[in-house]
Amino acid sequence: MTVGLPARAGPPAGADAVRHHSVADAVAARLRTRILDGAVPDGGTLPKQDDLAVEFGVGRTTVRQAFRILETEGLITVRRGNAGGAVVHVPQPADAAHMFGMVMHARQVELADLAGALRQLEPVCAALCAARGDRATEVVPQLRDVHGRMAAALDDGGAYLRENRAFHEALVALCGNATMQILLGAVEVLWARQEQAWAGAALAGTDRGARAAGLRVHGKLIDLIESGDEVEVFTAASRHIAGAQEYPLRDHGARPVRV
Repeated sequence: MTVGLPARAGPPAGADAVRHHSVADAVAARLRTRILDGAVPDGGTLPKQDDLAVEFGVGRTTVRQAFRILETEGLITVRRGNAGGAVVHVPQPADAAHMFGMVMHARQVELADLAGALRQLEPVCAALCAARGDRATEVVPQLRDVHGRMAAALDDGGAYLRENRAFHEALVALCGNATMQILLGAVEVLWARQEQAWAGAALAGTDRGARAAGLRVHGKLIDLIESGDEVEVFTAASRHIAGAQEYPLRDHGARPVRV
């Protein structure tokens, strides 16, 4: 299989460079599809440049250009030397969050706006968890595991906040809807990055009693999910998230989202 463009008679000055770049784009597109289709696993490596040059019927320079395109996109990391190669990185919600965050940063979207999206969407994920027919085996045990870690961290504010974030991310990850997992997963990552800016003050403003109250609410959410009560868990999650956002929005709501 070769990758190339149809020849043109009498190309103007600079056309060879443009055509060469287009071939590199075509090679990058083939390799990109290979990565996204799962033909090469995360952490795996692409074939050697010489092998790809033969496969696609192009020069090594074109393959190197294709690699640079993929590296810019974050899909590979090129390692030099005898033990080197192009290591594959399958896109994750954190990658989407970075691009998502840059767009919001550029548009000066306020933190309150991001919080509003989270407040609307995360309860939907909680309801989807409750709607899963396999929730007793695939959802509830994992949520109770995180809940247990939160309970063990009641006397350690920093550890508690980390497990609290893990619980909310688990509601998204376990909802069973891939689109929501990716979309809201990116929002959760972006929110967590904003959260780091006020984490110290948040710790100073909470005590063990407040953390215990949050733990009880999470326990109630798990019980509602286990019983399959989609309506009640949506309502309870909405109230909980609104309450949890009260502190950061009071002091930081008008601040633009930052990457």
